[in-house]
Amino acid sequence: MESRSGDDRNEGIPERRRVKRHLPGRKQAWVIPRWADQRVQFLTRYLFGILGVIYFNFVFGDDTTDRSIVNIVLGLYFIWLTVSFVHAYFRHDSIFRFRLAMWVDILVVSIVVYFDPFVVPLNSMIYIVIVLGNGMRYGIRCFSEALLGSFLAAMISLSLRYSGSFHEISSGVVFLNIFGGIILVYAYILMRRVDASHKVVEHSSRLDPLTGLVNRRILQDAATAMIDEAQRSGSVLTIMFADLDSFKQVNDSFGHNEGDRVLIEVANIIRQAVRDQDVAGRYGGDEFVLLLRDTPLDAARPVARRIQQQLSEWAEKNALEIGISIGMGEAPTHGNNFKSLMGAVDRALYRSKFSRENGGISTVTAEDIV
Repeated sequence: MESRSGDDRNEGIPERRRVKRHLPGRKQAWVIPRWADQRVQFLTRYLFGILGVIYFNFVFGDDTTDRSIVNIVLGLYFIWLTVSFVHAYFRHDSIFRFRLAMWVDILVVSIVVYFDPFVVPLNSMIYIVIVLGNGMRYGIRCFSEALLGSFLAAMISLSLRYSGSFHEISSGVVFLNIFGGIILVYAYILMRRVDASHKVVEHSSRLDPLTGLVNRRILQDAATAMIDEAQRSGSVLTIMFADLDSFKQVNDSFGHNEGDRVLIEVANIIRQAVRDQDVAGRYGGDEFVLLLRDTPLDAARPVARRIQQQLSEWAEKNALEIGISIGMGEAPTHGNNFKSLMGAVDRALYRSKFSRENGGISTVTAEDIV
């Protein structure tokens, strides 16, 4: 079958906007951790801040200008942590805040390292905590950024600290920083391998192994998120429920291998019919669901017709008597959650399948909404 471009697939349907957005379940540069994990990170930051206050104010008795500067920095850091925590409480998924917080951590640690009274600045080991703590929570992209930022900040801080007094750079200082650098590089290599393995597992767990479309679990998660988005933004989401006609006869007459070939071809047809911002998945057996973002029912109907027509042409070339019936509904008009919307669309599908009204395409009516 000849593959068509996205523009060809959407020709004549101006209402379907072609805006690329992040879809639930798709790969992204930064991982969004659970709120519980974010709280642990905030508590860790508060703990290290308190240890810094104790370290500079109670371990050393002399009142110095350096200590006053560190206290001011730590005080501002506590204020920043509190403001950041409040923001995180109301919005868990701010990548800008994740990144800004990481760089604030690096800056504060660099200042503390510069003023550390010991010849071997013990506080420099906190760079390792920053890299590992952020990298393991937010993914390999964050790990790389934290690693590079910490190395640069450590070089600048230590260079300023020992400028003009290189005789104070003992073998212990050199060993400490080499040791810390080796740990970070080794951790980065391990994280790369873990991240690659995680992506393979995640990719496999998201897709239906036969058709390559998303599986039912991911489909339900995506539908829930997209319905919520439609309600917030005042847009519409069309959901299509497609079921093959006479599929059992294909299995009975030609075997399951031929049935699998039919399912794979249907998936290819559906995949070509949707845009990047849409979601298509195998719901189970010979049932498929399409989620069309920013698409009213009038704009979705030509998509359904095209799927039917392409399957009909393919079936005729392969001497198969098979078709596809489609039920369609619109969120939030016909339901404000996936379960209720699917129930209404399922009833519309049943009506189109057995009455063949509108050529096997039915939309939800008032009677379908329970």
